[in-house]
Amino acid sequence: MENISNVEVIAQKEFTDHLKSPVFLLFTATFMLVVITWSYVQGTEVEYTLNVLGSPDLMRGFEGVAEVVGRFAPVMGIVLGFDAIVKEIKSSSMNVLLTHPVFRDNIILGKILGSGLCILLVLFFSINLATGVMLMASGLPVTMQQIIRIEIFVILTFFYALIFLAISIMISTIAKKSNNSLLFNLIFWLIITILLAKLIFVVSYAFSEDLNTANGQTQIIKNFLPDYHFTATAVGIKDADTGLTSGIGGIFDTRYTLGAWAWEFWPNLAYLFVLPFILLIGSVLAFLRKDITY
Repeated sequence: MENISNVEVIAQKEFTDHLKSPVFLLFTATFMLVVITWSYVQGTEVEYTLNVLGSPDLMRGFEGVAEVVGRFAPVMGIVLGFDAIVKEIKSSSMNVLLTHPVFRDNIILGKILGSGLCILLVLFFSINLATGVMLMASGLPVTMQQIIRIEIFVILTFFYALIFLAISIMISTIAKKSNNSLLFNLIFWLIITILLAKLIFVVSYAFSEDLNTANGQTQIIKNFLPDYHFTATAVGIKDADTGLTSGIGGIFDTRYTLGAWAWEFWPNLAYLFVLPFILLIGSVLAFLRKDITY
């Protein structure tokens, strides 16, 4: 019970520190502004979707919102985790904390819990606020089924961001300075979410001069990337040649039941739900083995 109490105290402190952090507050304000603005734009396009596409569905607008959220969510994990450990060590506050009757696992688990709660809080309020803005701009009614799908999307995004929080904390444990930790995290984010798949495609096509071969080899790499699995569950899998979604168009495709969606994307869901815990365990182990002598 004492260990649980220690974790709760550290989590509360971490949560409070984040809410007071100018960097986190600035990022949160920017994130919410972008999501809300994009939601308003999507909401005003309801007349177009009605006249041209014949389907004034609120969920269509959320496909665009999902892409914006998918770009910012990893950065949120990085912002909350890049100096979680290295800052404490460099300021010697870690040594002071360890002089109290608290174990290392209590510290790292409390930091993970506090940061995770911050991510969930921001995502819940920003995405639901975006829903309200889209409703006002479009004038469309919302059904309980749509609300459930939006909240499931919040959960998906939370686990997606949790992957990068775990990686960020792990890098923070290894890095010697906060600046280095932030730089390494941003480089890692750019590579695995933007550059790697495109680089593999370009190199593969340059050697094979065959689109099918290049797309196939790129897909192999994508299967290991968090961005691919998040995008698949949110908006579906797009055909490499046509750019159109084949099969179920993600969580927002109301033509299919949630059961059908879960069955279609269960490998992607398993990836998103399991990988964060593996990485978080790695972060805990890295911290437990860390030599804190400076």
